[in-house]
Amino acid sequence: MKARVVAAVILLLAALPSRGQIRTGGDIDSGTFIMGLDSYFCGNAGGLNFNLDGKDFTVTLGNNLITVVSLGDESEQIVYDSGLAVPFSVTANLPEVTGDFVVGVHDFTGDSQPELVIGVRNSSASGVETYILKHGDEGWRSIGEIAVFGISGVECRIFRHAITVKNPAKGSLYSWTFHGDRFDFKASDGTTDPSALLPPAEEAPAAVE
Repeated sequence: MKARVVAAVILLLAALPSRGQIRTGGDIDSGTFIMGLDSYFCGNAGGLNFNLDGKDFTVTLGNNLITVVSLGDESEQIVYDSGLAVPFSVTANLPEVTGDFVVGVHDFTGDSQPELVIGVRNSSASGVETYILKHGDEGWRSIGEIAVFGISGVECRIFRHAITVKNPAKGSLYSWTFHGDRFDFKASDGTTDPSALLPPAEEAPAAVE
């Protein structure tokens, strides 16, 4: 009898979703579309404090700018300008996104220092862009830029070193896992190129004679 109970408990635990993979009551209340962040705020304005390499930082979103301030030396740096259609070094032809933000922190690299995560979801909730920024001697730099479009109600789920997006219509999972110095892409449906998840580039206008 005891063995049956133990086996049942093991099966129940195995069936439970992993930490960082479930939508909590707080996630539902906040309306976030990125689950698994250590701390975050979402919407079109907000702020949070975090500690990085023994220093205190605060990040705020307002006036279409995301700004990080080092509280120790009061230095300020704009890390994202939402008025720009293509921030950082994104090479894909992404449209300008109008929608809600999620700004938070999570340690993807495993060095016990959090990275800054900025997510932007378009107003139709079918496209999301996520940027992972790491702090160094020269300020913040992008170590990952992830974009997915064409999935209704798209959400991102973070667990340890990976960020995952599910496509319920196809039953597919798309994941980006940090290895070494970059995010590697894998998909359950055999997709090998993440650019396939982006909208097609607009055709260039014909030349005028």
